[in-house]
Amino acid sequence: MKNILMLFLVLGYLGFAQKRDSNPNAVYEKFSEAYATLDADILLDCYTDDAALLNLYDGSNPNSIKTAVKIKDYFAKFFGRFEGSGKKLKLSFKITDRETIGETVYDNGYYKLSVISNNQIERTSYGKLSTILKFKDGNWKFVVDSNSNTDEEEYNKAKVSSIMQPN
Repeated sequence: MKNILMLFLVLGYLGFAQKRDSNPNAVYEKFSEAYATLDADILLDCYTDDAALLNLYDGSNPNSIKTAVKIKDYFAKFFGRFEGSGKKLKLSFKITDRETIGETVYDNGYYKLSVISNNQIERTSYGKLSTILKFKDGNWKFVVDSNSNTDEEEYNKAKVSSIMQPN
């Protein structure tokens, strides 16, 4: 009986330690990798099954996409516009505020998306984000991913370390 109790205590601690030690930034790095490779399948692992993507851009109707599969399909269409064009996407993030409560992370920040053609930046857009992450299946994943546009000046004023795209 003591051995069983000890086993449960150790397993419980290991589970807690894994959550505590894992880095929520990894989901943003994976997201950037999906953009760099135009691979929407990578994004499927960034969202919980019941996730919601909320697009709130100026000049566009607000749009909500629910479930990881539909979010992946949305990004597959977006990435399809660039496939075969010789253009690349580079996405980086700045998290300006992070609060962790239990197994939930609340992030606010900015992103920068550059379209690169012939090794030169063709255009860059900037946005704001608010996300909610949950620890599922050994990784932090988006439950809610909301974003809107902003400008370069506001993005540059954000005084934090960027979460850069892997090379």
